Amino acid sequence: MSAVTETAGPTRYVGYVAMSLDGRIADAAGGLDWLMSGGGMSQEQQADYDAFYASVDALILGRTTYDVVAGGHEWPYAGKQAYVVTRRALDAGRDDVTAVAPDYAALRARIAAAGHRTVWVVGGGIVQRSAMDAGMFDHLRVFVIPVVVGSGPLIFADGPLRRLALETSRNWAGGVVELAYSIGETA
Repeated sequence: MSAVTETAGPTRYVGYVAMSLDGRIADAAGGLDWLMSGGGMSQEQQADYDAFYASVDALILGRTTYDVVAGGHEWPYAGKQAYVVTRRALDAGRDDVTAVAPDYAALRARIAAAGHRTVWVVGGGIVQRSAMDAGMFDHLRVFVIPVVVGSGPLIFADGPLRRLALETSRNWAGGVVELAYSIGETA
């Protein structure tokens, strides 16, 4: 499947997320080492991610995800506006990282006013569920990694039933399966 591309019209909200076979996006300690247990991404998978990443101009992530991604590492999303959903103060020291309250209607208005075309809902599970429930998810690509993590945060937090429409599926190197869905406004 090709990467999401920009189109004229309203902002498009997309997901691109890896999860374990048991639906985990991290282990109980927040670790992601299990993602590389099969040797990491192939060149083809890396090229697909790079094309996807080039297609987005902003990101939404939760505070825990931000802390993991930013913790002791170079910020991987430099040059893309990142909205960090948090109730706590955040001093990122970067112009491209903005703390926002967990008010998704206000966030949606802010993103529209900024003119963002394609926004990646990075996660975690609470942010992904909240964005979905607020109608801020149009397309979702899930990469199922063939490992059972056993405990840790789920891809989506608890919430109401949501129906998605499968668009495509694909087998990748290392036994990874991609499932691509479109997401409607109603349950």
